[in-house]
Amino acid sequence: MAQLCDEFHEWVEEEIEKPVTEWREERVEKCKRRRCKKWCLCCNKWFCWIEIVLVAVVTFILITVGKWVLRVVCWTVNLIIDMIASIISIILMIPVIGRLIKQLWNLIIEIVWRVVGLVGVVLDLFGLDIRKKMRICIIILRDENGRELTTPANLQPTIDDAIDVWRDAANVRLIVEDIHTVIPGALRKRNLDVECDIGAWTDDVLATGSNFELIANTYCFDGVGRRLLGFAAPIVVFAVRDIKGKRGCSLGLFSDYVTIEAGNPGCLAHELGHANYLYWKQHHDDPNNLMHSSCGGTELEKWQRIIMRDSRHITYI
Repeated sequence: MAQLCDEFHEWVEEEIEKPVTEWREERVEKCKRRRCKKWCLCCNKWFCWIEIVLVAVVTFILITVGKWVLRVVCWTVNLIIDMIASIISIILMIPVIGRLIKQLWNLIIEIVWRVVGLVGVVLDLFGLDIRKKMRICIIILRDENGRELTTPANLQPTIDDAIDVWRDAANVRLIVEDIHTVIPGALRKRNLDVECDIGAWTDDVLATGSNFELIANTYCFDGVGRRLLGFAAPIVVFAVRDIKGKRGCSLGLFSDYVTIEAGNPGCLAHELGHANYLYWKQHHDDPNNLMHSSCGGTELEKWQRIIMRDSRHITYI
């Protein structure tokens, strides 16, 4: 959740501190150019400089100091939330019982945040689809010999395509929070070659899902709290060796991670669509649609946009 703290800090600097600084610099120049009224011993220039000093003092106290205090508090609170969420996640890693609880919890928080987001749905219906954000954390797996299945550089074109697709089709800014490559000891072979559809659901309930959860919580620690609470939850993307009969897979509302083939990652944007959809196996007949099974589409219908933009993974902040 520290990512949100950093983004807020940057927003304060760009939208508040920078304009105030520019205004102050302009006022300084005007004060320098202002002609002195000798009859009052240049009192007109005094008031001008007093105004600038007062603004500088208030800016320093409320903005410069305030933003750092808020950042420290935000980081501290979020660290505590992430640590608590990590402890709770240990229970959710337990095969069968823990994994079923996690799937049920994902469904519950999805419903809750979709209800909370109904105001945004109304805005979207009237065409006021303000830009939202979706965050992902990418984890590249290694094979049994410790070799990376791919590299961040190889994935970058696919990431760039996904960023463009989501921006143009849904007015969503796709943010890659981190890209990690896991150590060989953190893997089971079953996490390298995975199933899809009902096989993926079974895997998620058993040890494969437990291991994915462990890896996600370890390498994408900053998102643990958000993934548990749901709001602005990052989607964890696992680059695996093989997906049986597919190039990508998602369990939709029941999970907060997707899988893509490391050697053929072109389904990234499509699988992110499934992660934000109401039904993970739902496809579209139009090959130009993002949700067509070919993974080659780049468009969304209005009702698809509205459904996806109301997801817990897609938020205004």
